[in-house]
Amino acid sequence: MSRVLFCVVPERGHINPCMGPALALKAMGHAVAFHAPGDIRHQVRRAGEFECFGPVESPRPADWRRGAEFARQVRDPSWLREWVRSLLIDGVPAEIDRVRESIGRWRPDIVVIDPLLYAAAIAADAEGLPWVAMSNSLNPVLPPSLDSDLLATVRWLAPSRDALFAAHGMNPTFRGCDVISPWLTIAFTTEALAADAPLDVALVGPSLPATLRGDEPDFSWERLDPALPLVYMSLGSQIYYQPQMFSKVIEATRDLPVQLVLSLADLLDTTELPMLGPHMHAVRYAPQLAMLDRASLFITHGGANSVMEALSFGVPMIISPLCNDQFHQVHFVERAGVGRRLDLEHASRDDIADAITGLMTSEQVKANVARVAESYRRPGSTEAAQLISELAAGNRRATAS
Repeated sequence: MSRVLFCVVPERGHINPCMGPALALKAMGHAVAFHAPGDIRHQVRRAGEFECFGPVESPRPADWRRGAEFARQVRDPSWLREWVRSLLIDGVPAEIDRVRESIGRWRPDIVVIDPLLYAAAIAADAEGLPWVAMSNSLNPVLPPSLDSDLLATVRWLAPSRDALFAAHGMNPTFRGCDVISPWLTIAFTTEALAADAPLDVALVGPSLPATLRGDEPDFSWERLDPALPLVYMSLGSQIYYQPQMFSKVIEATRDLPVQLVLSLADLLDTTELPMLGPHMHAVRYAPQLAMLDRASLFITHGGANSVMEALSFGVPMIISPLCNDQFHQVHFVERAGVGRRLDLEHASRDDIADAITGLMTSEQVKANVARVAESYRRPGSTEAAQLISELAAGNRRATAS
């Protein structure tokens, strides 16, 4: 059996897609550990009692990538561009040494990296280890014709990025923000959504854990009315502080024959939202997989992991993208006819109500969602784990010889 080290970005949308393959590898008998440039011990140990390396305490404040101020800052294109640079480039030199230290402690046969964590690719290469780029996004399958503000930012920082890798003797390929592995790149999607994907990317289907993924909160399911369609709204774990968007959805659904569940994070502690109706429920954080299993419609910012999970459960989407790759997800969702883009900030109450009703009643949307959901019934976590296992076994044989 092999030893596997996952190197992840310490955010839920990046950690959660790793849980399925990590648990599948563990079930196969492999030894699995995690490294992150932030403290993720609680989730990974709760999910699978995994060993975890990296800092125990973050040098940054807990709200540095979330909350009201962060939601305001990402609206500034100049600020957002510099923030993306800081995430992708500026912290890499120091993080390389930390990843190499974790590699030295765990002694893996293979490293599985978040393709945004460039330091992990450089560290694995320096240690002579094969590395897998396992993307939480659709970056590896972006069509060449697609453009966005994020891709413009990527072109702007490309010289610095390329110089960073060249300094370590590397000249990798990139798609979007993702570094592509010469050994194996995995995307959690299928041809039904990502038609004409590049041949160097393994499309394995969705990443869903066979058991808990470690971040599930309690929820009082008896509050829900089984006779009413469920509309679930979440804007993720970072840029969720959007009181105007949540308020508009509350008002738009007030007179609709639906029930509404809102995942609000610390907006729950404010007085910025209107009074909820009798079939509306607000929580700090919802058990998203279980919620989507019951939902008739998902209102989302379009985070890649959220979109993947919605398609896995056959749930159509209203997407109101806010920044970065969320606009890429909109491209794929609208092309497949499984949802629509709606700017919740500027849409009227009637616009939102009509979009909700239209998506929930459209026979064409139902057929499109069913087609993509059928393709998403693949055991993506197991398929990813099998590919990683085979590559690790090949490295063990090569090392032994």
